[in-house]
Amino acid sequence: MNVHEHCECMICKNNKNFDMPEEIIESVLKNNLVLFCGAGISTESKSVFPESFYTSILREIKDKTNKKVDLDASFSRLMSLYIDTFPNGRRKLLNKIKEKFDFINSFPQLLNAATSFHREVAANPFIETIITTNWDTYFEDYCDCTPVINDTDVTLWNVFKKRVFKIHGSINNVGSIVATEKDYEESYSRLSSELIGDRLKTILASSTVVFIGFSFGDEDLNRLLDILSEKMGDFSNQFYLVTIDEKWKVNVDSRVIPIITDGTYFIHQLNNILIAEGRLVSSDIYDYAEELLYLIKKEHIELFESNTYRNEIKDFPELLLSIAYQDAFIHALERCVAHRSNGEYLIPGYFEPRIQSYKSYYDKRILEENYAQAFYNLGYCDGLLSLLLYANDPEEAGMPGLFIYEENYFETKDDLFKYISENRNKKQFEYCSDKVQKMNDLVPHFMPWFI
Repeated sequence: MNVHEHCECMICKNNKNFDMPEEIIESVLKNNLVLFCGAGISTESKSVFPESFYTSILREIKDKTNKKVDLDASFSRLMSLYIDTFPNGRRKLLNKIKEKFDFINSFPQLLNAATSFHREVAANPFIETIITTNWDTYFEDYCDCTPVINDTDVTLWNVFKKRVFKIHGSINNVGSIVATEKDYEESYSRLSSELIGDRLKTILASSTVVFIGFSFGDEDLNRLLDILSEKMGDFSNQFYLVTIDEKWKVNVDSRVIPIITDGTYFIHQLNNILIAEGRLVSSDIYDYAEELLYLIKKEHIELFESNTYRNEIKDFPELLLSIAYQDAFIHALERCVAHRSNGEYLIPGYFEPRIQSYKSYYDKRILEENYAQAFYNLGYCDGLLSLLLYANDPEEAGMPGLFIYEENYFETKDDLFKYISENRNKKQFEYCSDKVQKMNDLVPHFMPWFI
């Protein structure tokens, strides 16, 4: 499938037109697409820092020694040279790594740039397995991935729905970080002979694999391809490589099919294709949930801050049912926002069975005359329904009437009170009066355990 989009601004200049392989589309829908991610999709992106970590280390060594350093030195060779140059070199190196992450995390603009790729991945719930050489925790933080670092973690592989295989360790476990030549050799040995490597080979042999964030001649990429291809013989997979490095256009490595474009743009366009085909719900639904949540919370709080509230709930204790309804509506939206990272709300068909379930809970509680619980269930049901309406047609979505009585919806509490005055349900009045009296002027609030 051909992807076209034209823009030459600084942000979009690497968003090159490309043909999306049908194999990738088919694989992602089968939860069989694996992303193998290098530093180019994260903190080493030019959109985050103009200077790479490699360059900063090189400059520091040159400033310290006043000696020329081989500009063609591999990453691991340079890191080895760094720890040999400075007292307590490894500790100093680990501190520099942490300081870089801390600096990025201190500035929303930098953090947004460093995690743009991860947020696009989070918008695709079908991507369940990621392998990375990066030390950061962005896949854990933004994609709800469980980290797999050692053989013990591998044994728990199937316990978690989404996982990130961190073959070079994690900043959250500094002892696991792979940086120097010695570290790399030990890492390659593990991948060649231990359980973690066996699992990795199995995954890559049976999945469609896309390498993203690597450049031409990358030390990691070339070595990893050799290790992961060995012993597979004719069964060795063909890999895709998404890169902005034009040198791959003349690639002679038959194991790799290059796709020349930006990595974040690649995932974005993959998501757009799935959305257009009705296979994926747009992640815009989370922004809608946040906006709607803000508006409903505002009205909900204003209800209690009103000077007339205490008199109103005594005269019209049925207001309690609207409060239960609003609390649940808020909870439904809050859960959606909280689950942005795992993408479950983006799977077509997610809402319908849950809406039916909560509607059946409502009907059951009404028959039981458990009215507070009933209207809580209805509020949660309607919260999900509002999200479904947006997913199907954003133009049709909007904020419903937040005051309710016997399945009648009202825009304002005055409209509610007028209706109750003329159509009071004796059972609901007595139920709510009893509840309100027991509250002793406390503001009612319904917790999510009512779900």
